[in-house]
Order: sequence, then structure tokens, then C-alpha cells
Amino acid sequence: MATIKTKADLLTSIGADLADNNAGDISAEDVRHNLEDTVASINLVVASGDTNTTTPFTQDVRVQVQDPGGSPTGGSLIVESGIMFPNAVVNSGARQVEPWLGVANIDHRDLGNLGDGDPHTQYIPISGARPMTGNLQVGVYWIGASGDNSGLKFDPNPAGGTDITVSGEFQYPDSSVNNSARGVAKAYLHFNAGGSGVPPTVSSSYNVTELEDLDVGKFRIKFASGVLGDDYIAIGSSNATSTSGNMEDFDVNTVGLVSRSGVDPNRTITFVVRNDAGEYVDAEINELVVYSDGPGVSTDSVTII
Repeated sequence: MATIKTKADLLTSIGADLADNNAGDISAEDVRHNLEDTVASINLVVASGDTNTTTPFTQDVRVQVQDPGGSPTGGSLIVESGIMFPNAVVNSGARQVEPWLGVANIDHRDLGNLGDGDPHTQYIPISGARPMTGNLQVGVYWIGASGDNSGLKFDPNPAGGTDITVSGEFQYPDSSVNNSARGVAKAYLHFNAGGSGVPPTVSSSYNVTELEDLDVGKFRIKFASGVLGDDYIAIGSSNATSTSGNMEDFDVNTVGLVSRSGVDPNRTITFVVRNDAGEYVDAEINELVVYSDGPGVSTDSVTII
């Protein structure tokens, strides 16, 4: 019966039983049992060989299936103790004792330390524990509650900025609704005409670039580029007096907004104040508000009856 032996024991047995001469001292039994022992000991010799340091494998090791043409019936690499990756960047030399399930089979809930600290800084916590720390790029997609083409969308414009497109209505806590910006003033101006050698002063303005003093009670106002369409609505008012200490400090007057000239970006309007006596006056309080559909905006259709 064959005996499983170590490599050293096999060499000793071969050296003792198989004499190095031709004197006839070697029997068939000596040869047979040493061959049997060698065959029986192959697994032990290979498994316990010093392949880790002295004689490591230097080529790829392939474990082939028993039936390459059909379903695999064997040829698997079974590692009961685990696998080690000594050259790994992280956890070098640590033993892996559980199989890797593959990218498609890892359950996110099975990952460790998900609830510890704030490891995912690329996300914004729904608890509000951490605000955004950088710009958020969403591309040209809609942000909304339904996931369809409604809500907010950010579109780059040719000028290099970004247009915010709104599909729907803005509703406020008081239930008021704003479904368009067409009703918002496109420009306004509040100024003191000065007079008697004192230049005009502007206290509030929007989309107005110049206020030109033409004469007593006469001004030309220039608007910013890209604000007004060809047909805009201008509303002006004035107190027609140089004082404004109480509510009676005004004279009956007419504000003329007549001369409109130029095209974008040189669109202007004249602002003229004349009192009830027909005199042009430099008033302390002068106000202008302008509404417009704006360039490229289609106006509503009005039925004439």
C-alpha cells in the first residue's frame, strides 16, 4: 500500500532502496513501492512546496473546466482560507475571506459606515446639515416635480450668460400667481431736476443709462440695451415745483413723453414738465415708469369691435 510522504522522505527512500549500481540489489518491489509512494505524495509535495518565496509561480495559472464544450463540471479554484493582495494600494496584505459579488450585485445598504459622518460630500444631505460648497451644474434639463418638460431650465445664451426658462406659474404663499414677467416694469427713473445752475440728481433708476438736461423742464432719457421693444408704454409724473416739504407742494402740470427716437442700443425718450400756466419748470420730484414686451416678445392679439 502506498504511503504519502514528504519530499525529503521520498528522496531518502529512493536513495536507500534504489542502489546506485548494477549489482542486482534492486528488486521490482523496491521500484514499485517508491513509484506508488511518489504518485500518492504528489499533492502533498506540490501543496507544501515553498512557492510563496523560494520558488513562486512566475506565469499565469489557468484552471481549466473538465468539459469545455458544455456546462462547467469542475476546474474551479477553491480557496478555503482566503485571498491576499500584497500589492494593493489599500489594506495591503489583508486577507479577503468573503467573495466579491460583482458590480451588479452589491447592495448599497450592505456597505459599511454609511451612516457615520458625512462621507458623500458630492451629495447634498436632505436633512440640511450641510449646504452646497460649490456650483451645481444640471445641464439643459428641467427641474420640476413631475419629471416632464416643466419647471425650471437653464439655457446658455449666445451672449455667454444663462437664461432661466420657466414652464408654469410662480405662486406665492398668499396664493397670488405670476405667470409672466411682461407685467413688470422694464425701466424706471426718479430724479430731481435741480435748476438755477444745479445739475439734476438721480435717486433711483433701473435700465436707464443717461439723463440729459436739455433746458428748463426738458430732459432726454436713454435706456439700456436689449430692454425695450419698438412700442413701449411710458408713464411720467412730476410735482412741478422746487419744494416737497408737505403734501400740498405740487402744481397742476402736464408731463409730456412725446419724442421717442433711436433704436437699440440708442433708444431715448424726452421728459418735459409744463405747469398749468404753460411754463416749463425744473421740479424736485420727477418719476418715469416704462413697460414693454421687450425685443422678440410677441404682443397679445386684441380684437377691435
